[in-house]
Amino acid sequence: MSISSSEMRSQLAALPFWGRLSAEEQNAALACAQIKNYAKGSLIYGNDQACLGFIRVLQGAVRVFMLSEEGREILLYRVESGDMDVLSASCVMKAITFETQMVAESDTRLLIVPAACLAGFKQDNVHVRCFIFEKLGERFSDVMREMQSILFTRVDRRIAAALLQKRQQLQSPVLPLTHEQIAREINSSREVVSRTLKEMERQGQISLGRGRIRLQDAEALQEMAAGNFSAYRP
Repeated sequence: MSISSSEMRSQLAALPFWGRLSAEEQNAALACAQIKNYAKGSLIYGNDQACLGFIRVLQGAVRVFMLSEEGREILLYRVESGDMDVLSASCVMKAITFETQMVAESDTRLLIVPAACLAGFKQDNVHVRCFIFEKLGERFSDVMREMQSILFTRVDRRIAAALLQKRQQLQSPVLPLTHEQIAREINSSREVVSRTLKEMERQGQISLGRGRIRLQDAEALQEMAAGNFSAYRP
């Protein structure tokens, strides 16, 4: 579907640095920027693809992750509707050496400023350069927070927090989740998640069904997520 110049200008004008671009730079952005649609589950950016560039999520959500040597997915963060990300333009920042991948979590629409275009703005415009490094700082904070959770937060707490967050999103105590989905969400193995869920069910905090989990005791889950007691009570 073709994008009108007025729609493209409207989307670009929402970028924090747009007003700091010169008229020449704005025209260059209008000429190179793209709006693309991705179906749920589509790979947006991968290790074997050319550098994508700066993105802003217009609709949907993007999951950003790394893959271990064994093929295990390690979730780093999400980019939700209205959010922006620059790690997909890592090729314009020489200090970044690790590789990430991006997948559409739902049908997703992105505004993309390609890397080649962004590199020129970064080189010539201090406001764009400051914006890029500010967003990088935010994203590395997200990554460090997730790594801290993986290393230092018990699995039962992470599961409880994930279940409560999903309940809030769906506004329902019945969650259409598999053990594999939870494992991917909290960066753990399916076997560990299954074992912990069964113990939580034994204690009456949840009930398990095929492809779904019902929250039975939200208060206990909130206490667990806060670290006030463990799922493994005697």
